[in-house]
Amino acid sequence: MFTLIRKKIILSLIIAVSVSQLSFSQNRIIDLPKGVSIYQLDNGLKVLLVEKQSLPMVGINTVVKVGSAYESFKTSGMSHMLEHLLFNGTTTMAQKELYDSTDIIGGYNNAHTGRYFTNFMMVTPAENIVDGMKLQSAMLFDSVIPEEKFEKEKGIVLEEIAKSLSNPNEQIERNMLSVIYEGHALSLPTLGTYSTIENMNRDEVYDFYKNAYVPNNMIVSVIGNFKSEEMLEHIKEIYGKEKPGLVNHKRNDQLKIGFENIDGVNLGRVYHRFYNGDKVHLQLLFNIDKPEHDEFFELIKIVLDINKQKIKNELNTSFNEQIEGIEFTNQESPVLNYIEADIILKSENDINAIQNKFIDLLRHVNFAVADETIINESIKTRTEFLKNIEKPHMFGIYNADLIAEKGIEGILASYSGKGYFSANEELMKFKLPQSFITLIQHPEIDEKSEINQDNADIELFESSKGTPTLITKQVPESDLLAIHYLFKYKNKFENKYGKDAAKVWHETFGKRMENPDVQKISSKYGFSFTVNDNPFIPMDNIYLSPEFGYIRVEGLADNIKGAIEFLNEQMLSFVPTKEEYKSASEKSMTPSMMGHGNMAKKIFDMKRNSILFKEKNNVVEPAELTYENLLEFGKEYFVPSNMIISVVSPEENSKINNCFSTFVKQGIENNPSLGISKLYKDIKDPVKIDMEGNGEQSYLYFGYLKNIEENEKPGLKVLSLILSDKIIFDIREKQGMAYRMSAGIDVKNDKAAFYINMSTRPGNVEKLITQFPSFFSKNFVGEITSSEIKKSVNMYLGRMMFRRLSSINQAYYLGHSKYFYGDINYDEEYLNELSKVTVADLQKLVDKYLKVENQIEIYVR
Repeated sequence: MFTLIRKKIILSLIIAVSVSQLSFSQNRIIDLPKGVSIYQLDNGLKVLLVEKQSLPMVGINTVVKVGSAYESFKTSGMSHMLEHLLFNGTTTMAQKELYDSTDIIGGYNNAHTGRYFTNFMMVTPAENIVDGMKLQSAMLFDSVIPEEKFEKEKGIVLEEIAKSLSNPNEQIERNMLSVIYEGHALSLPTLGTYSTIENMNRDEVYDFYKNAYVPNNMIVSVIGNFKSEEMLEHIKEIYGKEKPGLVNHKRNDQLKIGFENIDGVNLGRVYHRFYNGDKVHLQLLFNIDKPEHDEFFELIKIVLDINKQKIKNELNTSFNEQIEGIEFTNQESPVLNYIEADIILKSENDINAIQNKFIDLLRHVNFAVADETIINESIKTRTEFLKNIEKPHMFGIYNADLIAEKGIEGILASYSGKGYFSANEELMKFKLPQSFITLIQHPEIDEKSEINQDNADIELFESSKGTPTLITKQVPESDLLAIHYLFKYKNKFENKYGKDAAKVWHETFGKRMENPDVQKISSKYGFSFTVNDNPFIPMDNIYLSPEFGYIRVEGLADNIKGAIEFLNEQMLSFVPTKEEYKSASEKSMTPSMMGHGNMAKKIFDMKRNSILFKEKNNVVEPAELTYENLLEFGKEYFVPSNMIISVVSPEENSKINNCFSTFVKQGIENNPSLGISKLYKDIKDPVKIDMEGNGEQSYLYFGYLKNIEENEKPGLKVLSLILSDKIIFDIREKQGMAYRMSAGIDVKNDKAAFYINMSTRPGNVEKLITQFPSFFSKNFVGEITSSEIKKSVNMYLGRMMFRRLSSINQAYYLGHSKYFYGDINYDEEYLNELSKVTVADLQKLVDKYLKVENQIEIYVR
């Protein structure tokens, strides 16, 4: 049934084949990471297995080697469109059956499309992964792409395109790719365009599907709690029976595709593009030859980031503070590679002079990297691999492109960390190219299950005078040390000392941890620090509360005592310098770097928050922060007595507690403040706001508020899951009038909001708002069954287990439970209560609460 290519047995042969076929000689990894094995089936399917017995789940990522790099002006977006369509049913299951079958096993079934890949993710509790694999295999090989679902799916993709076009950052990226990859399919947007999606037909997409979705065009990676021998048998049985095919990527005269080289690069040319933002972006793009070692790109980014503040300061001195920010990015592909310098300007004055000065400064940069940094980066790669396999879905999200472009050997080599010293030798010889592309982007002129693992032991050590509250969780099989620092009363201290004090303090601490002298020590522990959250990472946007600040530290569990002692010393002695304060303050004051310009969304959010939430919870704008106030802020905020520290590691809890015995510093005495950051108002009359937004999308909120009882919260959560599923399925799947939306029941303290919150194209608004009231009725919900409850609860518990896969997120939930509810077990107990909800419980809640009264309508068209 299959051909074994086990790397431990014939490693040298594989390397020779890989090098000759793919020309990436740096991928010479000799020692496989623990628990890793590689196979190839007779039908051409390649398989990477990563055993991680400490995980409660298993994730399978199937990379299909097809994406926008193989498309044309006519077929642009077809790979992504097909990704959506494969969730619409198979030869044996209708769409609803497919969704229900995933939910009943607590599964997470998703996919995403890139330039060279479409990646399908299925994550389930370990005991259900075989069922999950059967569902994924059916989607991959036996989908029917029903004609009656095709137009609906077009609508969803069009909504996704509309959303991307309303995001200034995505507009900037799209403009840039069309320039640097001109003449190649890489210049096309992965989502496609309005025109290509609207004119796409079902038969063309089906032919595309049958051509590309064959096992010899796929690479499977499985990560989690399994035995490799058993898992391989399951893969043979489920995926190995499929026949291989001959993949034919249609070429065209207008665009190169796939790995084909572009005939020429337009160096020396100046391009102008417009986007929906408020800053001028001067982008300089230097085409560089493909380096021998991929680590070259990481090192050059480190060098440029080290120098960017100095370059910015010198430019601002010369040009009267006209430079808002500078960002360096590597634009890498198998076809062409660029170093991108993005200079964000406050105006269009002196662009040519700024460019000339910038180039002069850049040419004086020393591109050598210190040995300590090389060692540190090498250790980080090991840490990153271990962190990635704790989140099987993120393994696919982060690595699908690398797997599709360079295969399994490429992904393993990227985590070996062995190419950094050779890459540094390349870098020392590097000279910035004389010619480059200039792209100026102007603002648009017209402004119109249970979560705890059985082998985990959790213990609480209450704070005493000057010490933190410490929560420890021992996971004997873990390879990582994860420490979550939760800092209490952030709002209170920021109101007292100044705006964004916590953000600035955390930024200065994070930068201090990047200092070369500090890195000499911290690199031994493989530390990575997260000091301010990125709300756009899927499943990780759990920190967006003004009630607390945090620092997340992840590293290797090789020397836990030394690692914690190092962190204790750094935190107790840390005082930001004036220079660090100034740099961090400037960063916090440049929101344009994240993209501004979606005014309709801003207006909508402001109106919704002011109507729904009590004013006393909308914090009065604090004064601007000063350096002196920042230092005073730190004395009360950044002290052990104001911290809840959660540690997840393989070490015994008592030994972890001993490591913090000298971590003592007293701030002010604070009274416990349990609760949530926002509370709903008492709204006793209908509210309606209907106004123009003049954008690509309209933003809609419909809902009403009800007072609730504490013991009803688990039942309301289950009802919310069922109600949300029905509403979103109707609007998104049946009608195709949304891409992303939320609906259901949101509980805060003693009130619940029954709501729909969404964006859509302006042409859909009138049809939608007439439907909203009918969604909150007994007729719409229908008769709730026990199987429906089981499906919804298992689906939700699967996702919650999903969020708690990584050690650092487990640490977060322990600290969050203690801070907000005074009980480290609250999170676990609440999830357990959901499994006890009955049909009778939900029927009472439906009768009591599904009655629209004093409705709240906020429409920004």
